[in-house]
Amino acid sequence: MDHITDPAIDRTIAGQPDVQTLYTAVQIAERLNVSEATIRNRWFEWIEKVVPEPLLKQGKNQYTQLALELFSKFVTVERCDRNQWVIDTKAHYAQEWASAGVIEGELMPEEVGNVLALRQSQTTELELAVAQQLQSLESLIDQANTAESNLSEADLKAAVTRGQQRAVMLYQAELQAELQTMNSLKQRRMQGGQE
Repeated sequence: MDHITDPAIDRTIAGQPDVQTLYTAVQIAERLNVSEATIRNRWFEWIEKVVPEPLLKQGKNQYTQLALELFSKFVTVERCDRNQWVIDTKAHYAQEWASAGVIEGELMPEEVGNVLALRQSQTTELELAVAQQLQSLESLIDQANTAESNLSEADLKAAVTRGQQRAVMLYQAELQAELQTMNSLKQRRMQGGQE
């Protein structure tokens, strides 16, 4: 069956289908090239697992724009993939509905939706601020680690230099003592032969 992409599906500001346009099962069946009974009896039970009936139907035989959109997507789903389709589609619409003021398929008053949208916006801003602060903190830690590493290298170099200086001083003192002793002994020997 062909997947129907219908440019006539209008969307509202929040990206939700316009629920004001209504279709009969016959109209949807003709668009999707299936029987009316398939729409009413077999597919509707799957669509209803994604969205509550009040958002899909008005009256007994009138389907909403959202129902048309879901039927248009469902037409391509293989029989063995239907449960996964329900899970995936529910997740997809849950994200859209959160910003449109719908929770678990129930329409909320506009004030509540606005408060939730504001809260979501504030949360997003807060998350961005925290991410920036975390990045600054990580940068500061990296700088401290580098400075500590450089300090450790400087301390190590200073210790090596002090060790070398001490070794040179010891060797110099030893050499001076040796030379003085040798000179003293030589002088004594030379003086001993003159007396």
